Amino acid sequence: MNILVAEDNLVTLNLLEKKLGQWGFEVRTAQNGVEAWERLKSSPVDMVISDWMMPGMSGLELFQRIRDTGFTNYIYLILVSVRDSKRDIVRGLEAGVDDYITKPFELKEFRSRVEIGARIVGLERELSDKYNIIKRNYFQTIHMFANLLEVYDEELGGHCRRVGRLALTLAMRHPAVSEKHYPVVEAAGLLHDVGMVGFPIELLSKRRVEMNADEKQLYMSHPIQGEIILNEIDLLRPVAKLVRSHHEQYNGRGFPDRLAGVEIDLLARIVTAAVAYDHMVYKGKVSLEDLPGSLNSMSGYQLDPDIVDYLLEINMERIQVEGEKNFIEVALDDLEEDMTLASDVRMKTGVLVMPVNTKMTGSGIEKLKSYHELACIDCKVRVKKDSLRE
Repeated sequence: MNILVAEDNLVTLNLLEKKLGQWGFEVRTAQNGVEAWERLKSSPVDMVISDWMMPGMSGLELFQRIRDTGFTNYIYLILVSVRDSKRDIVRGLEAGVDDYITKPFELKEFRSRVEIGARIVGLERELSDKYNIIKRNYFQTIHMFANLLEVYDEELGGHCRRVGRLALTLAMRHPAVSEKHYPVVEAAGLLHDVGMVGFPIELLSKRRVEMNADEKQLYMSHPIQGEIILNEIDLLRPVAKLVRSHHEQYNGRGFPDRLAGVEIDLLARIVTAAVAYDHMVYKGKVSLEDLPGSLNSMSGYQLDPDIVDYLLEINMERIQVEGEKNFIEVALDDLEEDMTLASDVRMKTGVLVMPVNTKMTGSGIEKLKSYHELACIDCKVRVKKDSLRE
């Protein structure tokens, strides 16, 4: 347990340093608030014991700065002062002080107060460690499911990862979504289609209008199947609820529960909007420039109008970013002769397959396709815009 003692009276400072050391604590000292603050910044401590009245920066000012800064570990603060009025004690406690000791004090009582603080710091540290373990397990579980989706179908996995990122971006822009909900909405976007794992692969590429009755019934079961899968893990139950609702529509014509408007959880409405956007861009091949028309047609119908507004903002930003690029990503099946690579094509191991500035030929295109069939490279490459045919 590391304790920093700030005291301008050298006799008192030396006494406290000696006694705290004898009681088994590691002790650092400072003769004023400014010096104590510099020590805190360079080496974190578990507890600070400070006199109130000191030159340069008082103990109260020091403690207010500590609380305002928000150190990663909780620092237990004990203020020591000759001021013993209720008003002064309340003032100290309101500044974020954990304990207030008036001078003169007995060493036996002082030791008891310090040991109480040490126990509280120990409990705080234990809780923090447990929370970090839970948090790590939570994210490991989510990534395990995300990897499962990608192994099952690379395209479905990519869709889910993009939806997770976009759902998080939307949540961060929406004033009604608090920061504590960001991991939940991102996880729901990432895992919204987990209920489709095990479906016939050919079903994934079909539109609902192309499905027969049995296929449509199977497809429409995937939100509930996803909820069932995720509900098996207590930590993922808030995510499971959103996964169930990601096909609900603002007009009440979605599935599985026919919820409408604000009956649908706000976070689920966000995930639904992210799913619709990604499908339009990657499945529907709608250009970013044409997306506003499609989004506006869905506003108040399939999607929450407020969330559509945020999507339109994000889409405009993406248009601006794309306009600044001198390349586009082209699927291997869409490559044409004379297109020029804008970056190296490398295997997943890093081995070079084809260097930047290579002009595509028929044999070069076939070479890239063969590497992709062997799962060595991605299904898209970057091509310079000025090499595209008009």
